[in-house]
Amino acid sequence: ITVTPVIKHYKVFSEVNEVAENHKADLIVMGSHGTDGLQEIFIGSNAERVVRNAEVPVIVVKKPRPGFKIDTFVFACDFKEETLPAFKKAKAFAEKLRAAFKVVYINTPGDHFLSDGDMNQQISKFLDHAKSGITVDKYCDYSVERGVLNYCESIQADLVGIPTHGRKGIAHFFMGSIGEDIANHSTIPVITFKL
Repeated sequence: ITVTPVIKHYKVFSEVNEVAENHKADLIVMGSHGTDGLQEIFIGSNAERVVRNAEVPVIVVKKPRPGFKIDTFVFACDFKEETLPAFKKAKAFAEKLRAAFKVVYINTPGDHFLSDGDMNQQISKFLDHAKSGITVDKYCDYSVERGVLNYCESIQADLVGIPTHGRKGIAHFFMGSIGEDIANHSTIPVITFKL
């Protein structure tokens, strides 16, 4: 791994992507304390802003992890066609790390609830396009964010991967970002893949 130290004196969130592009970086790694309350709603953490703006994958780490090793890498997505490139990047990342690649669909109550049949059909169609014969776990919870975090805890995952749209402005304010929320609230490292 080639590490290039760069010191800049400007806002960290949008300009980090420029630095990554200038150095042809494959990955951005950053620490975060996270945010909550009104600060999270209106401002968000620096890590959330970098996730929103970065074109390359971003790993967000919350606390020191001596001897850190990624044995189990969870990738959570909705298995819609638009997430296919992120899925392929995540799978390649897991292979490079020689980590077990666990893929999960989070089923939630409300408008996005799917029956087992509909869920299986959506996942099967996605895996056909991905040309991948992996097994997908299904996990039910009250929200996607809680489901991803609880699933990761239940299997003692070392890293969780999420696709993100990188929404900005008014779209971000009203629609939010599950990827950013998970990066903000997860206790294990999170890697985001831009759609």
